[in-house]
Amino acid sequence: MGNEKLLKVINEVNSAVCEREELIHCIALALLTRRNLFVLGDVGQAKSYAIDQFCKRIKGAKQFSTLMSKQTDTEQLFGRLDLASLIPGHVPKSVLEIDSTYRDMKADLEKALEDFRKDPGNVNLAEAVKKEQETLEIYEKGLAASRGGRPEYITAGKIPDSHICFIDTAKNLYM
Repeated sequence: MGNEKLLKVINEVNSAVCEREELIHCIALALLTRRNLFVLGDVGQAKSYAIDQFCKRIKGAKQFSTLMSKQTDTEQLFGRLDLASLIPGHVPKSVLEIDSTYRDMKADLEKALEDFRKDPGNVNLAEAVKKEQETLEIYEKGLAASRGGRPEYITAGKIPDSHICFIDTAKNLYM
């Protein structure tokens, strides 16, 4: 983010949030330096509102927000173990989604299936579907073998997947 853009964001947020200029400058500084920012204050001081307003103005920023309580567990913050990744010979969905070869092969299979649906009696189309399916299965098995059964975590929408994290605490959390 350029200097002019950041100054514009700071000015916009200052206009939207009254009397919180110091907090807004601290948020900008934390983002620029890629450091954490700890904000302590009483309820109703627009801490979360200022952070939300700042995040809304940053294109592509992913924000994670939560209210901590005694019942908050690590899965809610950091994601959960993808149990499918523990099954021998299985490839986690997160790995398949980013593999361009797999996506292309799956699209070819879907096209072959669509063609077969239009003409279910065509033996050549049935063979094409079978061939595409076998090819996809072989590739998926190869991916599984190359990964060596490493466990994966589903972190979408959680802290590891976010650029800005806002963790609020209940007032009586430690009482």
